[in-house]
Amino acid sequence: MSGMKMRTTQMLLQRTEKAYDVVVRPVPNSGVDIVFISTIVDLTRVEERMLGPLIRSPLGRRQSVGDWLHNTLQLGEIEVTRDANQAVRKLLDSHAVVCFPKGYALVNVQGLQRRTPEEPAAEMSIRGPRDGFTESLDTNVSLIRSRLRDQRLVLHPFELGTRTKTKVLILYLNDLANPNIVEEAVQRLRRVHVDGLLDSGALEQWIEDNPWSPYPQMQSTERPDKTISALLEGRLAILVDGSPFALLAPSVMVSFFQTSDDYSQRWISGSAIRFVRILALALSILSPSLYIAFTMYNPELLPANLLLQLAATREGIPIPIVFEAAFMEFMVELVREAGNRMPQQMGQSFTVVGGLVLGDIAIQAGIVSPMMVVVVGLTALGAFAIPNYEAAFVTRMIRFPMLMATSVFGIMGTLVFGLLILAHLSTLKSFGVPYLTPFAQAAYIDWLDTLLKAPTQWSGPRPATYWSPRGWLRRRRYGGRKG
Repeated sequence: MSGMKMRTTQMLLQRTEKAYDVVVRPVPNSGVDIVFISTIVDLTRVEERMLGPLIRSPLGRRQSVGDWLHNTLQLGEIEVTRDANQAVRKLLDSHAVVCFPKGYALVNVQGLQRRTPEEPAAEMSIRGPRDGFTESLDTNVSLIRSRLRDQRLVLHPFELGTRTKTKVLILYLNDLANPNIVEEAVQRLRRVHVDGLLDSGALEQWIEDNPWSPYPQMQSTERPDKTISALLEGRLAILVDGSPFALLAPSVMVSFFQTSDDYSQRWISGSAIRFVRILALALSILSPSLYIAFTMYNPELLPANLLLQLAATREGIPIPIVFEAAFMEFMVELVREAGNRMPQQMGQSFTVVGGLVLGDIAIQAGIVSPMMVVVVGLTALGAFAIPNYEAAFVTRMIRFPMLMATSVFGIMGTLVFGLLILAHLSTLKSFGVPYLTPFAQAAYIDWLDTLLKAPTQWSGPRPATYWSPRGWLRRRRYGGRKG
């Protein structure tokens, strides 16, 4: 019997590389071994709730190992298997493996410490919950289940990464989610073949509809309340173990300009805030280009007094206005990136003070005009007002090619470039849902919650955006990248 026991233990150890933290503890007078990785398990649970009870209650002659373990160990999750490969996977997943002559017993004794839920720094709420997702998948699921007590909540598990074995979950409400979208998401995840998956951002790039588009086609969030709102709308949520960001799909363009605070305030306040965000988007994209177009190509469109004032501010500036705008935009992005990479205590103050100091020095040196500093400042503020980081980043990057088009063709270049962007957006889809929905489709009821927010009593129970009466969400073959 001891030889058989040794073979099962050896089969387990042969499938793992030698490491200092792989511990083998034999249980006296029982003929079994306990194998665990000391750096990822709770040693107190292993010693006090496994070794102690097993030593005090030895295995009886007519008692099976499975019954002995279930009767002796006061632990919630005990699984018996004869598959050594499965035992290795559980060993690497914070389980202790009890090796006995005819198989293995797998006991969950996870002990890896995770940070506690705290308010997301990038999605702060004025009037709303203050907790956020963490890197622990179990913690994130508990944050959702504590608020969404619905037995129809489905958690579809996946394991991605041939080496990392990362746990991934698709969450949706079975009676609300579109089954075509659910099936499409499942098929896309099954096509992901990578060595390692460390973050939800990498997974997003594998399963999005158009990997060549600069626009995000899935929404990421650290807020459990926002995730639950998406589930109640009939959308899907994808959680990745080790990442504090949930992916929400499908996502349309208007969803990137909505926040949790919009629904915590009265409709007048919410509509006003959304209008400010739309204005901020227009300022962020168009301000530099329109300034160049009006001053270089179409000065007759400006009032005479304003034109004279602008000409006076540019007196003595040695570089053309196009290079002046590009230089200032680059400096703003450089200051922003430096602030993001600096320690948190210094980053915010450095961004504000650095921008002010550089702008003032540039004006005094005669490199840029004061009006250009004002235009670039409005552009930066407009980008900061966009609530989604990825959407704001794309907006900032679009300014540079639009500046080039305007510098060559004037205001016609600005208009044509804007039409090309609109045409590109009209071709995008997120899991089969057109990106410009509800404006691009006949989902008129959803117009009440897009650019403006109607009173809550006027809104339907959930958007019609993700369900189509005309069948434009029919199942289709995935055309993205394959693993």
